Amino acid sequence: MYVCLCHGFTDRQVRSAVAEGAGNPSQVFRQFNAKPQCGKCVSTMRELVDESKGGCGKTAGCPCGKRN
Repeated sequence: MYVCLCHGFTDRQVRSAVAEGAGNPSQVFRQFNAKPQCGKCVSTMRELVDESKGGCGKTAGCPCGKRN
């Protein structure tokens, strides 16, 4: 699935960046030598980063009970 249409980043690429040490959307962009353009992808990217790090990607009050 495409996460960032401006740069063409996919969910697999974001997860790969997290596996290589990126801990937030800014660090994901840095791994690809890019900067956010329109910003619409940042919330989705944040969820993917959180999921990849073991959380569910949602904020407080999530029914899964995992804390991010």
